[in-house]
Amino acid sequence: MHIPIIVVLASGDNPVWILLSKPILAVFRFIFGEIDIVKYGKPGWESKDKYKMHEKLGDAVVHVSPGHNWLYICNPAAVNDIFKRKDDFDRPPELLEVLGVFGPNLSTASSPFTSGGTYKLTKWQAIGADWQRQRKITSAPFNDKNNSLVWTETLRQASEVLQFWKTAKGPITTTDIDTRTLSLHVLSGAGFGKSYSFKKSAEKAKEGHMFNYRDAISLILENCLLILVLGPRLLGKMAGWSIFGNWSRIGQATIDFKDHMTTMLIEEKSAIATGKVRSPTITNALIRASEESNAATGGGFKGLTEDEIYGNIFVYNFAGHDTTATTFNWALYLLAAFPDVQEWMAEEINAVLGDREAEDVDFRDVFPKLNRCLAVLYETLRLWNPLLGICKSTFLIPQPLTVGEKTIVVPPDTRIIPNSNAIHTHPRYWGEDSMSWKPARWILSSATSSPSSQLNAQAETFKTFPKGSYIAWSDGVRPCPGKKFSQVEFVAAMVSLFRRHRVEIVPNAGESVLEARERVKKVINDNVIVLLLQMREPKTVGLKWVEVK
Repeated sequence: MHIPIIVVLASGDNPVWILLSKPILAVFRFIFGEIDIVKYGKPGWESKDKYKMHEKLGDAVVHVSPGHNWLYICNPAAVNDIFKRKDDFDRPPELLEVLGVFGPNLSTASSPFTSGGTYKLTKWQAIGADWQRQRKITSAPFNDKNNSLVWTETLRQASEVLQFWKTAKGPITTTDIDTRTLSLHVLSGAGFGKSYSFKKSAEKAKEGHMFNYRDAISLILENCLLILVLGPRLLGKMAGWSIFGNWSRIGQATIDFKDHMTTMLIEEKSAIATGKVRSPTITNALIRASEESNAATGGGFKGLTEDEIYGNIFVYNFAGHDTTATTFNWALYLLAAFPDVQEWMAEEINAVLGDREAEDVDFRDVFPKLNRCLAVLYETLRLWNPLLGICKSTFLIPQPLTVGEKTIVVPPDTRIIPNSNAIHTHPRYWGEDSMSWKPARWILSSATSSPSSQLNAQAETFKTFPKGSYIAWSDGVRPCPGKKFSQVEFVAAMVSLFRRHRVEIVPNAGESVLEARERVKKVINDNVIVLLLQMREPKTVGLKWVEVK
């Protein structure tokens, strides 16, 4: 390919390497120092390195390993080309097979290749008829009816969390746990019709079960890596056997979760058969879209199988929970460290709502005007995305790819990574302050406003950057279907939390306010890969919430 090469000890998707890399790299570091094998072999290196590798070596760099070669791209035009050329570059199915633990789903739907490795030549086959069918049906739930439910549920949940924080005795050090609960409750309520209170204990599990829906999915998501590796079938066999300890509880949670999904399916199909209209949750809309697809084919099956419904419900939970919760956590710590951004955002919230309460407005009326709230989300994800990257492959066919002024031929079976951590931070695309958290960079204004003047929300618009330069929700034919769900949830939470309140850092003994803010910035930047990227020590930061007049 005639591009720079970095040799690493193992492929980044090797599970054994992920488990053993830390002690092995420690030995190499002790002997040789911070050489490339050490620097680029550590899982999650992308979040630390940002654009530095590409600044030094160029827009295209290949990591060579015994498993696969990984081509990292930091060029918006090339990245956009990769996303557009859906017949040439697709996601390697083996990387996503683990997500099929509860059934086939959109993430595991067929790739451009048959299981035997034969390339399907026609355009629609190349995309995968299976994926096309699932994409059409699974996109149906994400509409304004459901977004309205997301808005209402998030306002309620964030209000309850805020009251809990306000009445806390001493500094709040559970923000990471509380935002996970917030995210889970919004997803449970707006996604699956199971509404819970932050303060009150949840309903008891029904007879014959150990867990209600919330507690079952919560335990599953907390132990997702174990379930993805072992599978719910094996863990389910451990249920009820105390000898297996916590694994027995996790196994029971998988059984109860499957039963809750079955109940949802039966109830919604019964409602459809009797003509009842139920709440527009993700689950209900998914089942209805599948049934309508069946009816439209005159009996020929084109909807989702029962296992595919279960599989997609799990993936919605998996993809929509930790990502949102982690982003909330980062955003709240950042806002605490940058009080001027709190004021800037709150100014917009109050200007848009006026004398109205957020619960009394139609989200379609106010959401498009809350650009500053959305900018906080975009800017947070620009610098700290829980997902490290998006992986594509050339499979069996070499593919030409133009990167800058040079066209390279990418060999077969090469992993291709649009390096979002680099693209999102490279000064070439974001300016000399590319590493600074500045939500205002996303706002275009035709009028001047300040905290002392009346904001004209109509004079501000959301800035768009060139295609390929911002890919927080992926792009092309496989973008995240829950993109707007997550945006509405985040903005509603900001409205509920910051309309009449502000968050402050509680300084440590002998620490000034400015020193406390600098400490929090260090905590924000000290990240670790668990299942996703997250802060290593969020509990070392104490926060407090205060009401403003």
